[in-house]
Amino acid sequence: MKSAYIALAAAGVLTLGLSACNKDRTAEADTGSAKAVVSTDAPAAAVPDSQLQQQAQQAATASSTPVDGSGPVTTTTATPPPAAPAKK
Repeated sequence: MKSAYIALAAAGVLTLGLSACNKDRTAEADTGSAKAVVSTDAPAAAVPDSQLQQQAQQAATASSTPVDGSGPVTTTTATPPPAAPAKK
């Protein structure tokens, strides 16, 4: 159920601000513990198929990872910590 909400949110993000319409395109991803389907009616020039697939994979991964962070790690790229305030 969680993956459906994430997939819908990702699809909404993909279509925001795009005025050109084309036929619906979808991408699916399955992590074994979660599935996600992302769709858009944006043209491929605005949202390439690779980006659509990446969004589906990210949605499936996010919904299969427990909130405590003990789930599978699918990337080796660390997110940088927030910047500390400058000292005066």
